Amino acid sequence: MCDLKKNRYVAYLALHTLFILQAFLNLVSCIQRFDYRKNKKYIFIALTVLYAGFIFYLSSQSDLGVPSSIFKIPIMYELAALLKYIGLGFFIDIAEYGYHNMDKVAHMILYFGLGVLLHLTFRHSEHVVLKKYAAVFAVMLGIIYGITDEFHQSLVPGRTSSIHDLLADGIGVTLAQIIFVILLLMNLRRKKSKGDQG
Repeated sequence: MCDLKKNRYVAYLALHTLFILQAFLNLVSCIQRFDYRKNKKYIFIALTVLYAGFIFYLSSQSDLGVPSSIFKIPIMYELAALLKYIGLGFFIDIAEYGYHNMDKVAHMILYFGLGVLLHLTFRHSEHVVLKKYAAVFAVMLGIIYGITDEFHQSLVPGRTSSIHDLLADGIGVTLAQIIFVILLLMNLRRKKSKGDQG
């Protein structure tokens, strides 16, 4: 009787393992059949929403300690001396500003990433106006999200909202758009020069 029960449990476990394996294989099959080129806009929308959620999660944390020990590594002093020697001392000033304002730099970097994803989302939209003015809409939505993020931070214990953080957010989003516009202009120039040669 005991062996019969054991065999029933083993059969039950094996059956459920097979169901899970079948579900996993079905998922793999769906992923393989998924047309990424056709569904780029949905992919970028999903990535943008996930990234915005990640920013929201970071803003919900009471204490985000940024390690500063990297600047105290001996090689950093040697790098600083080298930059001064070759006349690029202004990079040290930028790094020093970044060191003393790490939270602003973090805001700029995070919102640069958001700006990239917003631009790609608008660029792959089916709406003609959103596609054409992707950079403008990305800046607008990025700054609006920055405002809501600063308001959210004001409600989190241990965090405060700051106009300087919002400015850093806006700079990050705008830098991403400037880079996209430069790349777009370079691409158009390259196409034009190829057309002139052909």
